[in-house]
Amino acid sequence: MKTISFKQTKTRSEIFLESSVKNMRTALSDLSMEQFVIQNMQTLFGLEREEYLEKATEDKGNGYYSRSLQALMKNGIMINVPRTRNTGFAPIALQLFKMNQDQVNELVLTLYKKGMTTRDISEVMVDFFGDSVSHTTVSNLAQQFHAIRIAWEKSKLDTTYHAIFCDCIFITVRRGDSYEKEAVYIAYGVTGRNTRELLALSISPTESMAVWRELFASLKERGINDVSLVIADGITGMEDAVMEAWRKTKLQKCVVHKMRNVLADIRPKDKAAVANDLKQVFDNFDANATKENALKKVELFCDTWREKYKTIDRHFNKDTLDYYFTYIDYPPEARRMIYTTNSIENLNKHIRKGTKNKLSFESPERLLDYVFIIIKEFEHKNWSRFPVHQFSFIHSMQTQ
Repeated sequence: MKTISFKQTKTRSEIFLESSVKNMRTALSDLSMEQFVIQNMQTLFGLEREEYLEKATEDKGNGYYSRSLQALMKNGIMINVPRTRNTGFAPIALQLFKMNQDQVNELVLTLYKKGMTTRDISEVMVDFFGDSVSHTTVSNLAQQFHAIRIAWEKSKLDTTYHAIFCDCIFITVRRGDSYEKEAVYIAYGVTGRNTRELLALSISPTESMAVWRELFASLKERGINDVSLVIADGITGMEDAVMEAWRKTKLQKCVVHKMRNVLADIRPKDKAAVANDLKQVFDNFDANATKENALKKVELFCDTWREKYKTIDRHFNKDTLDYYFTYIDYPPEARRMIYTTNSIENLNKHIRKGTKNKLSFESPERLLDYVFIIIKEFEHKNWSRFPVHQFSFIHSMQTQ
């Protein structure tokens, strides 16, 4: 009886793989690392095409096209990628070395948020991924932040806030054909839930009460009807602007701003002594502290330094002096959080850090978009995680 042998037919992919491995073994000793990587990748791509053609019998191979993959080597490598006539084939392995467009966009926006310029971003994308991203593309992506900011500016706010902190930070921006530092107005609020959130963001060539009035009016239009306390710097007229917006709201003018203004007129050799005396004037955190005693300390301070500095009294206008001691009206546990704008100053430091790589901005709108990104990230990472329960005292006192 004859033995019948069956010769197993090899598939296209098996034949291709066998041939490729044989060729690679033959040339292995002569291959550089770069060539070895190329050979392996092209074998992998070719194997995928053969497997595809085994199933897609109506399609046929159609040579190769060259693809630069700079993500793999410092100087990049050229790979021959197989294709088919019907263009229905694309190596899955190739996707391992490519970023999809959503990932590219996400990376571009992340780099933009970190302060990189559009040119820097384009160079990074070329160096690491072999794909350039034009200045226009980055600008278009940045428009996403603009749209989000504009929507946020029109959004409704809570009706009640324990406190609103107000301050300005100066950043260089282009307006017309010149670059100058302009005032970026920032207001954040402490909600009835004791959380903090950005309320308003604006820009103007200088700090002025007209802008603060417009800002407060916009906050009212967005729903804020009840504010217990506003904490702001010592700009003249702030008390009137606050009263126009919310008649029952108290105002605390920043003690640190006041101290800086006083010390700016003091000779260097006297600054330490004057600063120490000023600290005593505003050190009213004991439960027994009163406004009456605080005002007496102001008189004593002026008496001490008036002979040497004749204009010292002008820093303590009797018509507005009380606004620097509003914090004494509140329980001792809340006073340190409200007698200065230090909490918003911490935010300003974060903004300065985020904008230091950008020497200037091409327009006020672009600057606001960028600052908005920084503040919202700060809000998410810091404010949302740490409620400020001391502010419950502030609102409870107003309602008594």
